[in-house]
Amino acid sequence: MNILEGGNVFKDAQGRPLTQRINQTDVKPTLAWLDEMLPGLDLQNNTLGSTGIKATSGDLDLAIDSAQVTKDQLEYRLKQWAISHGFKPEDYVRKSGTAVHFLTPITGRPDRGHVQTDFMFLQNVPWSKFVLSAMPADSQYKGRERNVLMNSIAKSMGYKLNQIAGIATRDEKSTIISDDPDAVAKMLLNKRATRADLASVETIMSALERDPKRDIKLADFREHMARQGIPFEQPVAENTELYTEVNFLARLRDRIVNQGMVPIMEAASARIEHLEDLVFERGTRGIEEAMAIMQHAAEDTRKTTTVKWDGKPAIIWGRKPTGEFVLTDKSGFGAKGYNGLATTPEQIARIMNQRGGERGDLIAIYQKLFPMLRAATPENFRGYIQGDLLYTETPPEVSGAYVFKPNFVEYKIPAASKLGERIGASEVGIAAHTRYKQVDAPAEPIRQVNLEPVPGLLIIEPTVKDIKNVTPNAQLVKQLKQITRSQGRAIDGLFNPSELRAAQLSDLPQLCKRYINSRITGDYEDLLPGFGAWLKTNVTPRKFANIIEYLQSPRSNMDGITAAFTAFLLLHEIKTDMLNQLDRQEPGHEGWVLATPAGRAKLVNRFGFSAGNRILNNPNLAG
Repeated sequence: MNILEGGNVFKDAQGRPLTQRINQTDVKPTLAWLDEMLPGLDLQNNTLGSTGIKATSGDLDLAIDSAQVTKDQLEYRLKQWAISHGFKPEDYVRKSGTAVHFLTPITGRPDRGHVQTDFMFLQNVPWSKFVLSAMPADSQYKGRERNVLMNSIAKSMGYKLNQIAGIATRDEKSTIISDDPDAVAKMLLNKRATRADLASVETIMSALERDPKRDIKLADFREHMARQGIPFEQPVAENTELYTEVNFLARLRDRIVNQGMVPIMEAASARIEHLEDLVFERGTRGIEEAMAIMQHAAEDTRKTTTVKWDGKPAIIWGRKPTGEFVLTDKSGFGAKGYNGLATTPEQIARIMNQRGGERGDLIAIYQKLFPMLRAATPENFRGYIQGDLLYTETPPEVSGAYVFKPNFVEYKIPAASKLGERIGASEVGIAAHTRYKQVDAPAEPIRQVNLEPVPGLLIIEPTVKDIKNVTPNAQLVKQLKQITRSQGRAIDGLFNPSELRAAQLSDLPQLCKRYINSRITGDYEDLLPGFGAWLKTNVTPRKFANIIEYLQSPRSNMDGITAAFTAFLLLHEIKTDMLNQLDRQEPGHEGWVLATPAGRAKLVNRFGFSAGNRILNNPNLAG
């Protein structure tokens, strides 16, 4: 059951929505205004799902304790507000099922537009907030998959998941066994589990890793995922190591590449990691994967390497199954409750204006793009292309290079290069990178785009056709292999999921990555010793003490963290050398993406440090 009713309840006489998406920065002020209008409900601390977490929200989902106020009472208070401000109450307040819906002025100002607020009446607000909580940013799955998995486990034990009350019996009485997330975690997973282990599909799977009843608990969930066509792991075979989603897909890739099989599924996540981050993600397997990716790229750079562009905004265009041309953005493409697929420039303007804020310049850009992209898209084309806008006027030429900065990265493309000549002859540049066969189809990376030439329009394909093979630095690769041979067991012991979970440090790999990213603008002379100082100010004192204890006992964990950081730096050096080889052939780019049978990774110069920074001591992190 999904208790978030959402959608567009409020529409005009022509059926067009009267609400718009709300920017993240406007959520708190709007909730503060609602709190002032409805004292005693504490709405700011009772949001549901992803309300206020994402950059924009389609509506505001708020939890209301049904014992505190009734639907009729809340409906009356909202209608009184509408009447006192000269509005028709039926235009602003609706009631349905478990909710009261309110046409809410954004930040309390009707001139800024309206967002739909859904007041959800719940009998157990803390439990429902837990069940409907947003997924961690690094999860590949949505909240509904997490809840289906929880229900699958509960079903195997004779229980069921009640989203509004707790874990219940499966008989007619539906007696609630527990509504405490920590107690439920111990019931469904193991005696040491906490609510944190129920945070996502990944954390639940990690907690079940050594459970002898694992396959029974996952049976219903596997069937659900198969019906939905979502990639997931296979059952555990008797007397074999446990499968995880990652190694299952790795095995599948191996069968595809080495045995000539046709791919039957793709990895669920489209996220592309930095090559060097793979050591933190998967230990020695990550190092081996990184080396395999580099080897494939060296053998056929042209087929495996694409340009990474940093444009803005992301635009999507194409043709419907009927052949009608469409131009929109990511929000419009995935819109629910309104038609975001604009088929005319006027419709684009209406869609943009409904979102509020000053959007005149953006509307002008889309209206300029519309006739150019429509002319470029063949009549028999079906599906949609996504790309990043790079410029809408011919970039200026400075010191022999075309210079433009569409987002964070400033590009300097030599005017005399083949790409530079094409840029100089254009006034609009778009970097295409993704295709969708239909609106609800999964994203597919593209290597070339077969469009009609249009004067002034440059569609840049990700593939670079005139490029020679690059070669990983043999000496650095040799050192990396030596680290894997001598310290591989220590690295894998450090990042062992069950050991990390037992120490309540499941996020240690992510902490390593966060720390690395925090050092982008600094020097790297003391990369590993600086980790301790960073942890002191970025985790709780209790977690800091846990980390120090974990690294110092057993001693091999200190060797593991030293080796992991050393492998990270070696991978970064190898990657940077390959990136420089590519840049010398095709200069001016932010970076590159390697898409090989062994996996995908991006080549971006994040730091710019040298080989001397690989000299790492075995420091006392607590000092």
